[in-house]
Amino acid sequence: MKELLKTLALECAPSGREKAVAKLIEKEITPYCDSVTYDKIGNLIAVIKPRKKCERVMVCAHMDEVGFMVKNINNEGRINIVLLGAVETRTLSGRRVRFLDGTVGVVSTKPIHVMSNNEEERPTYEDRIYIEIGAKNRAEAENMVKIGDFGTFEPKFTPLAGETYAGKAIGGRACVSALISLIKETHAAKKAKNLQKECYFVFSVKREIARKLFAVETAAFNIRPQTALVLDAMPVCDYYPRDEREQEIGAVCGEGIVLSPADAKTLYDRTLFASAVSLCEKEGIAYQYPRTASGEGNESGSIHKSTDGVRTLSVGLPARNLHSGAEIIKYRDLEAVSTFVKAWLLSNED
Repeated sequence: MKELLKTLALECAPSGREKAVAKLIEKEITPYCDSVTYDKIGNLIAVIKPRKKCERVMVCAHMDEVGFMVKNINNEGRINIVLLGAVETRTLSGRRVRFLDGTVGVVSTKPIHVMSNNEEERPTYEDRIYIEIGAKNRAEAENMVKIGDFGTFEPKFTPLAGETYAGKAIGGRACVSALISLIKETHAAKKAKNLQKECYFVFSVKREIARKLFAVETAAFNIRPQTALVLDAMPVCDYYPRDEREQEIGAVCGEGIVLSPADAKTLYDRTLFASAVSLCEKEGIAYQYPRTASGEGNESGSIHKSTDGVRTLSVGLPARNLHSGAEIIKYRDLEAVSTFVKAWLLSNED
């Protein structure tokens, strides 16, 4: 799974332009599925089901990432951008970025040593950020990039000590790799005639730019599952010294999957939540709770209210520096996520 994670993390697929990573996923899963299709909004949907009719289950992970889109090219050849997703602008200056055509640039803004005290204390506004690509004027820049072009942080995948990994989009892509692994396990269960669920695996799009998360809602509406499981990266707050706000919200890297009873968008199904905790205890899977229910929430917020209602559960992968060019995960947390989803989906217990 490590090599697959690296391959996925190095691919550039900002919200709204997920085709490159979708093709990688499609190639990886097609031999194991009854069908692999795209809906009209771009979600990649894989299906594995037994011959008999049974419970319909949807398992979801988003395949897009934060990035940017070109909104203007000024007379000096600098690129003004629109951010795709909740990116912390104060961390952007000096970051290397890459456009989808391969053009490389560096994010720039007003240097800190010429900022006033007021400017230092305020966040960096999006319209004060630009990308330098080395062009001497607009005409030269327009030969390299166009208005409407997309880009992401420069692709990197860096192994750290203690089986820790850093890179752009690594939190979301780790969940994608766990879902791909689950598809292979589900295929094996079907061959062994042990599959007792009708399984729909959704690699969703536009999660980072769509606050209303309409893309995955479209998939849920068409699939009409009885039950859904959402995999997503969970922001951690395990820094020291911790302030009170950090202690209230975050998970901890290295302490297992995050099971949320509720968040700002969803009150999760109580039976599913209780059974998930019991499953972790039974299988010896490390798990933790978020310290509050005030987290922003994920795609469950759209899925659980689709059609006539869907029983929904969320499983989080702890990740540091979310929505940056260097997200950090512990591999043992990814293994815990993978172990949990396999046990959850392929269990034949009621």
